Amino acid sequence: MKDLKLAGLKAERSSIEVKGVTIGGKEIILIGGPCAVESSIQMSQSAETVKKAGGKILRGGVFKPRTSPYSFQGLGREGLNYLVQAAKEQDLLCVTEVIDAPSLELVVDEIDIIQIGARNMQNFELLKMAGKINKPIILKRGLSATIEEWLLAAEYILSAGNPQVILCERGIRTYEPSTRNTLDLSAVGVAKELSHLPVIVDPSHAAGRRDLIASLSKAAIACGADGLLIEMHPNPAEAVSDGAQSLHPEQFIQLAGELGVVAESVKRIFACGETKDEESLESLRNQIDDIDQTIIECLAARMQIVKKVADQKRLDRVKDTAREREVLQRLINLGNELELPSELVKKIYPVIFEVAVQFQIKRKLVKEKDLDLSLISHLGSK
Repeated sequence: MKDLKLAGLKAERSSIEVKGVTIGGKEIILIGGPCAVESSIQMSQSAETVKKAGGKILRGGVFKPRTSPYSFQGLGREGLNYLVQAAKEQDLLCVTEVIDAPSLELVVDEIDIIQIGARNMQNFELLKMAGKINKPIILKRGLSATIEEWLLAAEYILSAGNPQVILCERGIRTYEPSTRNTLDLSAVGVAKELSHLPVIVDPSHAAGRRDLIASLSKAAIACGADGLLIEMHPNPAEAVSDGAQSLHPEQFIQLAGELGVVAESVKRIFACGETKDEESLESLRNQIDDIDQTIIECLAARMQIVKKVADQKRLDRVKDTAREREVLQRLINLGNELELPSELVKKIYPVIFEVAVQFQIKRKLVKEKDLDLSLISHLGSK
């Protein structure tokens, strides 16, 4: 290992901080999302689930290097937009895989973390390019790569000038056919003995089947992993890629709730989400959004009734000042009972009244104009 001049073990382990999220610190970081970005709705739902589970990073493939040329290859720029927007909605970081120079150039200014997949672990030109950007790189271990080859691939990135490398064990190819790959958990310990870099684990690609992901995730934390990269899909049965190894949203949230105990046992921590924290900022904002929608719906319903009222009024009696005063005072009194500032009611309702009056006047004028035209047409025909 004499060539591990930068990736080799140091006196202190490295941690990588991205917008307040630290990978390689005391906290176990959860990265979740679908294998491939398919639609805006799919990514929004995925981001919501990741947030609820306590995840900090949303994953999704927009470029998909597949074994078969006939398999889904990703949505490219369109998928990138879906991923970035969904992450922004839930205040999450986002990560996606790059496969060549054009894909790296496309995503580098949009994505928080770049992933280099197993098939490109020894794509040395891509590794050099990744070393010239100022973004963290998740480097997955190759399908049959030794730990030395994996660490030397990281050395390429580091030697090109980028110190922000995160190693990812995702299983290696063996003769065992019962799983997609064999998760080499010993590699987590060995990599940490030989290198100062953070190490995360992808149990989804290792297992290839969702029933093993929970146990492998817990084992990974127990072995010293700094984070987990887990595939989750809103509807795995309809996934265009790797549905069999993708957790259902409820399974993802349940697993996250169980990881804290394992993390604590190895003197680490895992934030298991906000599902029970009704006073979180995000939860409070969601409540406000729901109320605002109800207010708009009620105002729309009120205007529908205003239309009917207009049809029963004379044009010179549309505005009823006495009734406006009566209604306003009644609403102020009601607001006082509900601890609503009277100043708010006094500002809002005169505007609502005036808009309703102007609407009724316009409606009456249009109807009278239509009536006059109809009458002229009728007399003209005679």
